[in-house]
Amino acid sequence: MSLTVTFCALCTAQYYPLMQTLHNLQCEYPDELFIVELNCMAACEDVPAMLIESEYLPRITPETLYERVRAQLPAYQNN
Repeated sequence: MSLTVTFCALCTAQYYPLMQTLHNLQCEYPDELFIVELNCMAACEDVPAMLIESEYLPRITPETLYERVRAQLPAYQNN
């Protein structure tokens, strides 16, 4: 079962440290992380914003992204 992370290509993709963290997570968990890039999330006032599953995370930092993703991955929870 994959964990879905969704981000906005127009706004969030411009935040390099956040996108680098997402890339690193995807490399670390290639079979457990599913990345969805939308053209617009209608979240311009909360940029950078992401969804992890159905949890909306406004003004997310790279550290928070890393922590939230790892906390929700089944492989990490079992360690």
